Amino acid sequence: MIEPILLGMVLGFVPVTIAGLLVAAWLQYKQGNPSGLGEK
Repeated sequence: MIEPILLGMVLGFVPVTIAGLLVAAWLQYKQGNPSGLGEK
């Protein structure tokens, strides 16, 4: 009973978390503040 619920939570949270990180990184990039990540 617990495993399907846990699997559903993981499958639901992982894409949302990845999307949130990508959106946050994109917003910082658009603000012109790469914070040293893109420097060579």
